[in-house]
Amino acid sequence: MLAYELGLQGLAQEIAINSVVESYDQNHLCLKLQPEILELVNATIREEITQAIASKLGVSLTLDLRAQDQLEVETPQQAGIREQEEQRQAAIDAIRQEDIVQKLHQAFGAELVESSVKKVDV
Repeated sequence: MLAYELGLQGLAQEIAINSVVESYDQNHLCLKLQPEILELVNATIREEITQAIASKLGVSLTLDLRAQDQLEVETPQQAGIREQEEQRQAAIDAIRQEDIVQKLHQAFGAELVESSVKKVDV
């Protein structure tokens, strides 16, 4: 997802990953954000995001940010959270299918504590 590849940090990154593209035409990019996110934007943050996008795309552009209560598509952050939850659920399903887990359940009534299943970075 482009928003994660811009090299932004802090508040600028949070704003970028919580936005969706409304339109891009003739080097004019319009992003939509929820109103409470847009309230966090100041001129410095706007310029930082604009420069990061322009640098990544290799173009000069103007950036317009607009508020919208309900976004029609997932933001990059929402997509990332959904993907993590899908991976977590797949891991839970795989654990439940393990022979040893099924044997422990049958012999002792053992139950998997789903909240204990967490991704471990290796």
